[in-house]
Amino acid sequence: MHSEKPKTDLVAMLKGHKLKNLGPEEIAIYGALGCFEEKSPLQLYQEDKKKLSKKKFEKKKEKILQETSGRGHGSVLDQNRFTFVIENIPRLATLQLCLPQYLEHLQQSLRRAKADRGFYLPKAIENSKHFEETVRLLNKSFSLYEDMNKEGIPGEDARYILPLYTRTNIQTTGNARELMHLHYMSRKDNMPTIVKETVEEMIEKLTKAAPKLFKERETNYELLAWYPSSQLFALKNKTMERIIKEYGTKDINVLPRANYGFYLHKEELEKAVKERDEAELANLKHIHYTFLVKMSLACFHQATRQRTWDQSVESIYHAIEKGEFITPKSIGKHEKYSKEYENMNQKMLKLYSNLVDDKILPQDAIGILPHSLAVYDLIHINGWNAIHSIGKRTCIEAQGEIRNIAKKMAEIIQASDPVLGKYTQPQGVVYGRCPEKNPCGYCDKILKKSET
Repeated sequence: MHSEKPKTDLVAMLKGHKLKNLGPEEIAIYGALGCFEEKSPLQLYQEDKKKLSKKKFEKKKEKILQETSGRGHGSVLDQNRFTFVIENIPRLATLQLCLPQYLEHLQQSLRRAKADRGFYLPKAIENSKHFEETVRLLNKSFSLYEDMNKEGIPGEDARYILPLYTRTNIQTTGNARELMHLHYMSRKDNMPTIVKETVEEMIEKLTKAAPKLFKERETNYELLAWYPSSQLFALKNKTMERIIKEYGTKDINVLPRANYGFYLHKEELEKAVKERDEAELANLKHIHYTFLVKMSLACFHQATRQRTWDQSVESIYHAIEKGEFITPKSIGKHEKYSKEYENMNQKMLKLYSNLVDDKILPQDAIGILPHSLAVYDLIHINGWNAIHSIGKRTCIEAQGEIRNIAKKMAEIIQASDPVLGKYTQPQGVVYGRCPEKNPCGYCDKILKKSET
């Protein structure tokens, strides 16, 4: 553990190239005004800058936003970009940052974790009688991670034992609409304190940079206007609990699908893929598969960043009640560490219970749990995902757990739809060439076999 606080920096935002006073507010506002005028947004902006006093200029900007985004025209809030770099943030908080589908992220990989990166603890734990015990146990989890690494267990598997409070760095980019969505989500009572603090700091910086754009108006904070995101930290998700009870008999389950109204023809699919025909590729978006998948939080973090998958996730609090953990194969078959890994999972779960029993809020105690905690993820993919994202995830370079999930998805699609299944293959098969730096040769074998 080290005491350094997370650091949140707004490092970039959309501004004019030639007109230095053209900032994110003006770009959105005059873009909106241009929808109702003969002149272009740029002409309108330049005219107002010349003829209006500063006071009248600011007043006009406020009025336009009130009449557009303030009345629910969310596209006005899309006309800007903001980029944050956040250092020393716990992985628990990045789970929340990555939930809105229209935010974009580049995150320090936990596959290459080093134990000296340390972990964060909230004040509620620091000030409790369990502080020393918590530090001792989490340090042991890092030591176990390092020991397993030294014994040849891949870092991508050993990392499962690291706590959700493990520190990381992330770069996050998005527009005002989705950053407001993140803000709305993160203010709920059941949200971890570190999430609230981080997002409030982001909004504070955004409000200073573009105060009119991020002002809470009548309808720009309307939940129904946002594309719904998974809610990992929801207190309850009754529908997910019912689906898990009804369909969760295996680690991966395919749910009944509605008839998509048309059938794929082999020639049309070949044209779509081989000739890169986007009109045909677009048709694939109307083919639907829904899977209920049990996975670790480490795997869920990757799956949720696959932005074209529509997902709903089991509440993390419900998952804790079940108390299931995922054990990577390389650990499960290791004679020396399999039992120690299982014991560590149970010790971390027991510590969580002790913290909650001692009146520490569950949302603050939750970060001491390991990435191995199992949750159910309800994943909807379309025909294009079957070709693209499954192709990426079935590559030998993909992380083991999500690769196995993608392989099972591929097998289900291949069995139910042989035409689409022909291209539900690793990316090198779909592309006709391997895009990786060091090809393993597997895709070449499949391609040669298909030619004979």
